[in-house]
Amino acid sequence: MRLEALFRPNSIAVIGASEKPTIGRRLIASLDRFGFSGSIYPVHPNYPSVLGHKCYASIAELPETPDVAAFCVSHERVLEPLAAAAQRGVKGAVIYDGGFAERGESGRRLQTRIEAICREAGVALCGPNCMGVLSPHHRSTTYLQELRDPTGLAGNVGIVSQSGAFCVSLLNDVRRFGFSHVVSSGNEAVLAAADYLEYLIDDPCTEVIGGFIETIRQPDRFIAALDRAAARGKPVVVLKVGRSKRAQWAVTTHTGGTAGDPEFASELFRAHHAIEVKDLVEFTEVIAAAQSTKRPGGRRLGVV
Repeated sequence: MRLEALFRPNSIAVIGASEKPTIGRRLIASLDRFGFSGSIYPVHPNYPSVLGHKCYASIAELPETPDVAAFCVSHERVLEPLAAAAQRGVKGAVIYDGGFAERGESGRRLQTRIEAICREAGVALCGPNCMGVLSPHHRSTTYLQELRDPTGLAGNVGIVSQSGAFCVSLLNDVRRFGFSHVVSSGNEAVLAAADYLEYLIDDPCTEVIGGFIETIRQPDRFIAALDRAAARGKPVVVLKVGRSKRAQWAVTTHTGGTAGDPEFASELFRAHHAIEVKDLVEFTEVIAAAQSTKRPGGRRLGVV
């Protein structure tokens, strides 16, 4: 499954766009502020336009097939427009709302249905229950939080996070390095962390990769990606959460995953050349240090 539509879209449809202060409006405002050069298609039956962009009543009425559809609607209302987008030939999608596998059996059934729609149509889905994708070099964003000042965001660090709050902290507070791409992957119904790692390894704008990992889905591919990153000379810095019983419960209720054995995860990272850190401070310090031409090759790294 190709991820190019998510990371470098030339057209974005915003399903559930509104002139009210909603996430659909914030996303369009971010795209405008970011200087996105592609086409922006608000979709809502009740508006003639949103923030100066012509609004369309449905996906079927769009003048072209958008690369990405961003679903700014509740989980109860996502199936019909998602199926319409898949039928139209959309190649990338982002679902922000929660209420899926992290919320019990009914949510798991709903997530299974959106997964089936996307896999059958070849739609690269980010989420659900995520913050989306930010690509500063391409000036494209499906990132949920409104970008008020995109100045200085572009850099060489690619981030894959299963926590949206972690992405918010990085983008709001970190000024020591810039970003090639930032992905908040959420429940990973279709695309998992391994998919995003593989993309960032091949991405010419990415030199260092950071991961906030709650659960490792598709472990064989994840391990292979770590090995390939090491072979390409791209350090991977990992913050793995879910070490305590309470944290493991939080992982399940957050993204519907399982934290797994923390000691096994640490051994895996050591064996496959990833640099594991313990908290956000270490994460940012090690990534900043990895900007050097002398790259760290393991966990025996001191930062003063």
